[in-house]
Amino acid sequence: MRWAVLCMAAIGWATQVAAASCPCSNVFVGESRPFIAEGIARDAATDRFFIASVATRRIVILHDGHPRDFAHLPDDYSPLGIALSGDTLWVTAATLPQGAGHDGPSALIALDKADGHVRHVYPVPDKGKTALNDLAFAPDGTVYASDSFSGALYRLPPRASALTRLDVSLKSPQGMAVSADGKSLLVADYSLGLVKLDLARAAFAPLQIPDGVNVKGLDGLARLPDGSFLASQNGLSKPRILRLSLSGDWSQLLSLDVIAAGDPTVADPSLVMADQSGAYVVGVSQWASNGPTPTHPLQPWRIVKLALSAVR
Repeated sequence: MRWAVLCMAAIGWATQVAAASCPCSNVFVGESRPFIAEGIARDAATDRFFIASVATRRIVILHDGHPRDFAHLPDDYSPLGIALSGDTLWVTAATLPQGAGHDGPSALIALDKADGHVRHVYPVPDKGKTALNDLAFAPDGTVYASDSFSGALYRLPPRASALTRLDVSLKSPQGMAVSADGKSLLVADYSLGLVKLDLARAAFAPLQIPDGVNVKGLDGLARLPDGSFLASQNGLSKPRILRLSLSGDWSQLLSLDVIAAGDPTVADPSLVMADQSGAYVVGVSQWASNGPTPTHPLQPWRIVKLALSAVR
């Protein structure tokens, strides 16, 4: 959610060479009307995609190339990050100028995967400007949510009735992943880069990054089947889709490969996801038309599937 932080367009890139195109295929191309696609999730059992629309404050389903409404969020909330766990679609939501026309509260929302009805709303307990924007699941079912405005991280353990704030403050946390043992949280922070959080101690440290490699401006983060990560980097003048390989303990970045860049299909990316069927990205989100220097005319929003050979 790149509008919530300082503009990162001046970030340089010293050692990586951008790909000339996108090794991908279109899953769906929407209309040139305000939508702002942010989160993406896929139901493997039905091959349905769920897409979060910030501008229209709803979630749509894509199936067999046809979109249809799935859920409209309550109050003035807009959906941002979305992810499936069991029979629940979890949504990080915020009240935003791009959706409601004004700023307001944010919350974690649980929707029934079958029919989209709201099971529970977990408001952010802190006062002030907040915007929950992405989420990740721990092996025990705990949900973690990041707040790009305040830099806070929140946790909702199984059967808990309210969000609790972790005793840590980052700059602008975005996508996240929880380690297999549930002890560590990998966070893509727009300003700090890649950060590893020790959940037991509530202490974080930036990853060791090779000289000349810049990992700031990362937004979406998804684990690939081989243990590496897919990431969208939209805090650059020319956005890219990356594959990141980390050390086993997530303390250092071992390699970074530019999977896609310089192509209209990934000209304005937001969040990413990956499962056994492949790797997917919101390649054109429409956020670029809602920032400090809007892009005109409004581009159709677009969901893209990356060639698996490019991200293994």
